[in-house]
Amino acid sequence: MTPPEDGTDCAPEPPAVVGTTPDGPAGLGGADLPELTPIGMGGNGRRLGWVEIVIGAVVYVAVQVGVGALAITTTGRLPSAPFLLAISAASAFAAVLVAVVLRVRSPSALGIRKVPPRVLATAVGLGIGVWLLSRVLIIVYVSITGDQSDPQQALTQFSGVAAAFWVVLLGGVVVPLGEELLFRGVGYGSMRRYGRVVATIVSSLVFAVAHGFNVVFLAVLVLAVLNALLYERTRSIWPCFVTHASFNLCSFVILLLIS
Repeated sequence: MTPPEDGTDCAPEPPAVVGTTPDGPAGLGGADLPELTPIGMGGNGRRLGWVEIVIGAVVYVAVQVGVGALAITTTGRLPSAPFLLAISAASAFAAVLVAVVLRVRSPSALGIRKVPPRVLATAVGLGIGVWLLSRVLIIVYVSITGDQSDPQQALTQFSGVAAAFWVVLLGGVVVPLGEELLFRGVGYGSMRRYGRVVATIVSSLVFAVAHGFNVVFLAVLVLAVLNALLYERTRSIWPCFVTHASFNLCSFVILLLIS
C-alpha cells in the first residue's frame, strides 16, 4: 500500500474474506467463504466491463438469429424443441467465451469458485420455491395484461424418449449454466462497478427481457433478482446455476408428467 501524502503511517488493510462480517459469517446458510477477488475481476487484476457486455450481446444475438434462421431456411419449419434449446445454450456459451477471452481471460471473473455443499442445497430449495411462486406470478401477469402468449411454447412440442431426454438435459442443466455465466457472470460482473443495486436491476431486467414479454416474464424477473443477490452474497456462479436449474427442471418434469 502506498503511504498517504500527508506522511502519516497507515497499516495495510487485512484481505477481505467474502462471506464474513465483523459480526460473523454472512455467506448463504451462514457458511464461511474463502478469500476472493471483487466481483467481475479476474485473478490477473483485469475487470469485466462494457467491452464484454457489448461483445457478449452481439455474439449472443448473432448466434441465436443466425443459426435459427439457417435452420428454418434449410428445413422450411421451426426447429425441434431440443434443437431450439441447443441454439440457446450455444449462443450463451459462445457469448461468454468470446467476451472473456478478449481481455480478462480468467475464470474467477465469472464467479467460477467452489462453495460449501450446504450453500448448493439451499439453492435447490430456493429454485423450487421460485418455481412455486411463479405459478402465482403467471396468474398475476395474465390478470394485469390479459396476455397469455408464451413464445417458449415451442419447447413443449416434442415426442419420444430421446427428445424428452435432450429437452430435460439441455433445458434443465445446460441452458441454465450458459445463461448464468452470461447474465450473472458477464452481465452482473460487468455492471458491479456501478454498485450492487444498479448491477441487480440492469442484469435482471435484461435477463427477463431476453426471455420475452410473456406469461413467465415476472417469474423470470424474480429468478434473476434472486440470483443476483445470490451471486453478490456468495461470489460464486454455482448457487445461481443450481437455483436456475432447479427452477427449469421443475417446469420440464411437470411438463413430462402431464404430456
